[in-house]
Amino acid sequence: MAMPQLEELEAHLVRLGRPVARLLLPGVGLADVEVALGGAVPTAVAEWFTWHNGARMEDGQIQDDVNVMPGYGPLSVAEAVSLKRSYEGDPKLGPNWVPLLSTAGADIYAAVWDSAVSEKVAGVLVGEPTEYEFGSIEQMLIVFNACYRRQAFFVNDQRRLEMDPDAYEEIYSELVGENPI
Repeated sequence: MAMPQLEELEAHLVRLGRPVARLLLPGVGLADVEVALGGAVPTAVAEWFTWHNGARMEDGQIQDDVNVMPGYGPLSVAEAVSLKRSYEGDPKLGPNWVPLLSTAGADIYAAVWDSAVSEKVAGVLVGEPTEYEFGSIEQMLIVFNACYRRQAFFVNDQRRLEMDPDAYEEIYSELVGENPI
């Protein structure tokens, strides 16, 4: 795995005893990712799906059980391809993109690229305009990992993953600034 941020993210999930740590599915190969997405993809997109290909679903499971950040769980490449149909025509997403994380309400974080060289990450909230939130998947992971280290992402008394919005905004501003791309 070339992105150490993925390993760090998984280490935070294990440290906090998050159910998703045992539910993450093995990754798929680069060829599988490229076939599913219809061609060459940026390295970071391939690494995302080769790291883990979504999470296993079990009886009695709730959304929080698969969240890798508050509210958002990882998608398999097949789930991502299927979900793309719901967002066709979004001009910010364009022709080359794939959802990486999703909420139960279908909000997503999606990798978007113009060429197979680099990507940015868009946040898509149902009913809101799509916005680029991170300059890369790596930058997104750096922010998420900092949120875990600095307890902006934490487990509450009910063992659910939560976010301190003020702490998140502080970390985001520090690491991303005003213009993510």
